[in-house]
Amino acid sequence: MNQNESPDIPEVQGEALTELGKYWLTTTRETAKDSIKALEEAAKQLIALTTFSQGLYFAAISFSDLKKSLDHIPFVGKLIVVLILVFPLLFWLGSLLAALLVFHPKNYDTNLSSPDLARETFNDIVAYKHLRLKISHILLLLGFAPLVANILFYLLLIPKAN
Repeated sequence: MNQNESPDIPEVQGEALTELGKYWLTTTRETAKDSIKALEEAAKQLIALTTFSQGLYFAAISFSDLKKSLDHIPFVGKLIVVLILVFPLLFWLGSLLAALLVFHPKNYDTNLSSPDLARETFNDIVAYKHLRLKISHILLLLGFAPLVANILFYLLLIPKAN
């Protein structure tokens, strides 16, 4: 192995590159070029979906008779109900924050004359954005579990408003 080769990448030996091999190398190069754009597009979609979910949730709570129903519950009970109702919002706010961090500018030191450092910098950028996107996705999904619990809680345990 010479100095320019990475220890992680096995040396290619043997046959000439086939058309299929050329296709896969070209496809992989194009995918790598588009990967940051794809992560940012996914983050935009998560931001929109999270914002929509929060808006819909606020509207549902605003138009419900929940305030009237809470008048029949002691203060400690009201506090517990409010905390339960906030859980989905906490997850969704976390999801929104993580998705926004995909766009957070970060300094990356690199040397564009060094392919190894350029590749490492590119991989660091993709890993940073991918992790934030993954966290955002998980938090968005986790927000729906307490939402379903809140709906059941509201339907089964909150007294009817008079």
